Amino acid sequence: MPNHVKCAVEECLYNQNSACSAEEIEIRTNGNPIVGTSKGTMCETFIYKDYRGHGRDAYHAHQESQHS
Repeated sequence: MPNHVKCAVEECLYNQNSACSAEEIEIRTNGNPIVGTSKGTMCETFIYKDYRGHGRDAYHAHQESQHS
């Protein structure tokens, strides 16, 4: 199933041509008990694009090594 989630955060590892390429996303509130606007939400899937100077493959290899 194609992912049609738009993303305007250029610094996110999953942003590819203004679209989210993550297999899954998790959105949370920013801490307020009631959310009435998009400003009250946060993307928990966000990963800084230049994680330790590496790209996505290096990041995922690092994550897998931490969980083995």
